[in-house]
This record gives sequence, C-alpha cells and structure tokens, in this order.
Amino acid sequence: MFIVPLTSNITPIEPMQLKPVQAEEPEKAQEGGTFLDAMKGLWENAADAQAAKTEDMVNLMLGDTESLEQMQINITKAQIATELLVNVKNAAVDAYNEIMRMSI
Repeated sequence: MFIVPLTSNITPIEPMQLKPVQAEEPEKAQEGGTFLDAMKGLWENAADAQAAKTEDMVNLMLGDTESLEQMQINITKAQIATELLVNVKNAAVDAYNEIMRMSI
C-alpha cells in the first residue's frame, strides 16, 4: 500500500504583519485635551451605550429582535462604559479631596 505524503499539497502559512495603531485624527492626538474633554467623552460614550441598550430592550419586548448576540454585546458595552465613567469620577474626586487635605 502506497501512502501519499501530505507535505506536497500543504503550503506554509505566512506570518501576519502587524501594523502600528495610529490615531484617527493626528491633529487632536498631538494637541492633547483637557480633563473636561475626557469626562465629556466618557459621559457621551456611556449615554450612547445606555441608549443602545434601552433600544435593544424595547425591541426585545416587542419581538423585533434579530440578533441576541448583538444585544448582549450592547448590554456589556453599556455596563463597561458606566463602570469606567464611575471609576474615573471616583478617582478625580479622591484626587481633589487629597489636594484639599494638603497643608499650604
């Protein structure tokens, strides 16, 4: 019995070339933003995620859902965005309180 070797039909896999991640808007990345801009961005992100979650929940109740996976992703995004906003806010309040306790 003759066994056909597998190596003749298999082509080697080429390694992936990773590209460096660049900012979408280099002008903004170089300017830097204020803390207020960062907090506004976090707030808007959390609000958008909560709105998407609420819309998905309403669609689920009405039976107009097509993708339960996307709904779960939106719910998780809303939870993470809210947790991030709260954690950053708590860190900012703690830093403010620490500065207020410093003696001059």
